Amino acid sequence: MARTRRRCQRAPDPGAVLARLGSPDPQDRVRALRGICPCAAGFPLYERLRGEVQRLQKDPGPRVRAAALHVERDACEIETIEAGLDRAAEQGWRYSDSGWVRRKRLRQATGQWLPALPAAPVCPGARRWGR
Repeated sequence: MARTRRRCQRAPDPGAVLARLGSPDPQDRVRALRGICPCAAGFPLYERLRGEVQRLQKDPGPRVRAAALHVERDACEIETIEAGLDRAAEQGWRYSDSGWVRRKRLRQATGQWLPALPAAPVCPGARRWGR
């Protein structure tokens, strides 16, 4: 079975997308929202039409509202991830893992490269029965 390769698609025309966002047909509005979602199309088109996305969050159609909320949620999530990566690059963190930095500093301070073994667990029944 031959696999088909996905090819990069051209960015949609903002005028055509704006016209579809104003369509009286809810299915057309949902398709247009899916076309400008930052998880699929990137930020430039989303940023140009963000006002329309916010307006469609109050659309009478439940599928249109759900699609508009998805677009906004994805945009917020992607912005949060990018901000974390930018902060990590500024701080010199590796892979944006602040725990990694904390553990590395602890290893440097203590000279121990392996974590200390945890204390033996206490039997829960021992406390209850006075053992």
